[in-house]
Amino acid sequence: MRLASLSFLYGFLPAAWILYSLFPKRVRWAALLVCSAAFCFLADPSALLLFAVSATVDYGLGLWMERFEEQNQKRRTIMILMVSKNLLLFFGISIYCQLKGLQTPLGLSVCTLLGTGYAVDIYNGEALYEHHWGKFLLSHLLFMKLPAGPLVRYRTMREQLSAPKIHLDALGEPICLLIQGVAKQVILGTPMQQLYRTLSSFSRADHSVFSLWLMPLCAAMSLYFTLSGYCDMARGLGGMFGISLPRNFYYPYQSRSITDFVGRFQISVTNYLKTYLYHPLGEDSGGFVSSALNISVVTLLWGLWFGFRINYLVWGGYFVLLILLERSVWGKIMTKLPVFFLRVYTFALVLFSFVIFNGRSMAQSLFFFRGMLGLGNLPLATASSLYLASQYAFFLVLSVLFSTSLPHSLKGALKKRFPTAASLTGAVCYGALLVLSTGFILYS
Repeated sequence: MRLASLSFLYGFLPAAWILYSLFPKRVRWAALLVCSAAFCFLADPSALLLFAVSATVDYGLGLWMERFEEQNQKRRTIMILMVSKNLLLFFGISIYCQLKGLQTPLGLSVCTLLGTGYAVDIYNGEALYEHHWGKFLLSHLLFMKLPAGPLVRYRTMREQLSAPKIHLDALGEPICLLIQGVAKQVILGTPMQQLYRTLSSFSRADHSVFSLWLMPLCAAMSLYFTLSGYCDMARGLGGMFGISLPRNFYYPYQSRSITDFVGRFQISVTNYLKTYLYHPLGEDSGGFVSSALNISVVTLLWGLWFGFRINYLVWGGYFVLLILLERSVWGKIMTKLPVFFLRVYTFALVLFSFVIFNGRSMAQSLFFFRGMLGLGNLPLATASSLYLASQYAFFLVLSVLFSTSLPHSLKGALKKRFPTAASLTGAVCYGALLVLSTGFILYS
């Protein structure tokens, strides 16, 4: 089962919400746990068993750590054991799945990093020891954030899971966020992925400079609308169940630098890594070499959030290099350049990065790089690439448009000037978007 599926939207979700709302406030966590476990079982049964066992081990180790409150050495040993267990789980399963050509378990990154953060927080005294196994398990299995985040610290989740409240008069915004997330995935993300797959099936002789630029554009848009769609759905579903989840993307493709891009793309992951790695390592306080090392560690792990693959590691390394260059070489020059130029510069470098992200091999990526720069003796365009672009032109234009803040700005201006008309128009538009998204899911 997926969040953007008819079985979830018109079957599982209404049933889960009704069950949840009928329970008294003090035990709604139990209803949410049942719903989350059911979702996880229907989506990936092996993940349910894996995360239930992993969370139970973390829960037990946390209670064991509490017994040695006055013995810091033993507490540190248990904390290291918890962190090591979660990191080994993430990297071990990721590597195994890659070698066997298998899909990684649903929510592997979310659950293992949550357990890692919990271990560090209780050791540092920044979170309370959890004595309630059910609520601890719920924080790992919470169905709306399981597929792709956002990543939230355990202490934040604990406060909200104690007694979540449903506000019927405030359901409009969460429902709109849910519809928006579904539309992002099925109306924009899926067509961009289809176009990318078609282009990637071209032989080298069929490619052109145009097709080689179009491929990373499609990859970038597909990844953005898929992931941001998941996170919009998570935030919307969270609001429907009385849980507030943070924003995970903030128009990353209109960033003004690579440093800015990393801060806008997967915001919760970046903040999580800063909290548990960058700040403890000393941030920029140890000089350029220490700062460069800290940035490298955080950014490389930021790339590995998508899974343990050489491509993702090199992708993270690519951003490390650019961030360090911006900080030490051309950062001062960038402050004097027009905003438009900075956005074009950043977007071009981001498109180059997706050649690495989706590359099947480094040799293929190098061929694409050369072709994009006009160094591969390729034609500017071919009839097949132009035909494909024309077939998907509507989705390409919409993707580029909605990856910027322009629609949101226009919506805000309309709401400010004509609030009543804006509310009515918004209701009609979101209703139409739900119908349209349903049609896309039905016929995909």
